[in-house]
Amino acid sequence: MISAAEQAGKEAPFYAAVRVLRQRWWVVVLCAILVPTAAYLVTSQQDERYVATAKLLLESGELERGIAGVSPTPAAGAQGLDPTNLDLVSLRTIAERAAQRLPGELEAGDVSDRVEIVPRPDSNVVGIQAAGSVPRGVAPLANSYAEAYIEFRRDEASGRIRRAADVIDRQIDSRRAAGDGREQLRELRERRDDLDLLERLQNGNARVVERAVTPESPVGPKPRRSAMIGLGFGFVLGIGLALLFEFLSRRLNDPQEIEGLYDEAVLGTIPESRAVSDVGFAFGELPAAEHAAFQRARGNLRYYNDYNIASVLVVSALPGEGKSTVARHLAGAAAEAGTKVLLLEADMRAPTLVAQVGLPPTAGLVGLLEGSAEPADVIQRIPGPSVNGQASVGILDVISAGPPQQNPAYLVESDAMERLILDLEERYDLVVIDTPAITMVSDGLSLVDKVGGVIVVNRVRHNTRAAAQSLRAQLANVDATVLGVIVNGVDRSDGIPGYGYGYGPGPEAVQPSYRVPTTSDMRRSK
Repeated sequence: MISAAEQAGKEAPFYAAVRVLRQRWWVVVLCAILVPTAAYLVTSQQDERYVATAKLLLESGELERGIAGVSPTPAAGAQGLDPTNLDLVSLRTIAERAAQRLPGELEAGDVSDRVEIVPRPDSNVVGIQAAGSVPRGVAPLANSYAEAYIEFRRDEASGRIRRAADVIDRQIDSRRAAGDGREQLRELRERRDDLDLLERLQNGNARVVERAVTPESPVGPKPRRSAMIGLGFGFVLGIGLALLFEFLSRRLNDPQEIEGLYDEAVLGTIPESRAVSDVGFAFGELPAAEHAAFQRARGNLRYYNDYNIASVLVVSALPGEGKSTVARHLAGAAAEAGTKVLLLEADMRAPTLVAQVGLPPTAGLVGLLEGSAEPADVIQRIPGPSVNGQASVGILDVISAGPPQQNPAYLVESDAMERLILDLEERYDLVVIDTPAITMVSDGLSLVDKVGGVIVVNRVRHNTRAAAQSLRAQLANVDATVLGVIVNGVDRSDGIPGYGYGYGPGPEAVQPSYRVPTTSDMRRSK
């Protein structure tokens, strides 16, 4: 037989993530609403953005040099669009020249902020993209920037040519002073004429191949597109946060995790329901799902174990997990099935059975252990359910804790307690014992070796991993026979098979019901 831990270990991470998302669906939904809404609102408040692009061709300058008869030794304007050309286009001096070309008070910094250089891969064409909130202003800005770059490159190339011409002029003057003839000076004069021609042909090795035009519509903002992108991001963010919250959570939120943590089978899952804690033993007043849940737990307790269990100890790690409620309804479910059952309240520190069920107070368990009462004095009998007016089926006997005790450890650990449980096991088919939370007081641990087995009650989203691990360690230390786990407080988001499943009454059927006994009922039962 495969253990619960093995079954939990075989579960794919995908299905574990799906369960987490079902439990924390509100995180995903909240992010899917807030993120696109914020994106839409922020985008819609932005100014409209217009873009115009001028295309600039960066040339090598080989043609001009060939016409002028100058050897190809350029300092700029290499083939293709290399990083040097990009750096030159992005110079601040270009922005300053463009600002001077434009009317108004546009500064060089404003030009740099509004202009973007957009290179094209494997091409010597570069885009000068200008953006702004007014459509009429972006095209002149892009064109002025392109023209400022051409002017800068032309001035820079002309400056180099003039410096070279000055060198040749000095050489001519030097040769003439040395008395060289006309034939000796002809070569230098030809080179000087070539430089003059090259300067006149100089275009900065760049030209505008496509001027920017005034845009007809803005490129942004686009609130709807931003909202759609935000929706996708919101879902991703919500899923991530849900998984992160689960990872950081100290509480046990997953019934499958509870099963794997205790390494025990889940005997039953009890739906989150106010009716369970309100109706006492009145099974007929329970909704169909709750009624069926306790019947399944009772059936699993019987068939999950290979030997008959005469007594069970119902324990929990922390208060408030519904341990006493589960014990009451589990005993009631067994009685409804015809089993002779006794419910023993062993929580003598804070007894609640009398108040919750409405039974008359007695000396209870305290009186039995102190020797001041006999079983016949403290056992209160609740008539079993009746169907269509027929006789009751099954009987549920109850022994309440009696007067509260500040330190009942001496009573729980006494030989009288052990003899009492043995005596009750002889009289009844099943004895269900309710105890205080084990991690709070040690009363329950003292009873582990006196009963046939232990049932652990764990409430989802209430118990912590640390408390559950502590309870498991304590039960292992005393070599407890753990029969299984009952998971309480399960809701539909936990994805438990069988949640909400149950049989409702047919047209002629009447649900069996327990009722609080009257004095005459108790007298007749005795």
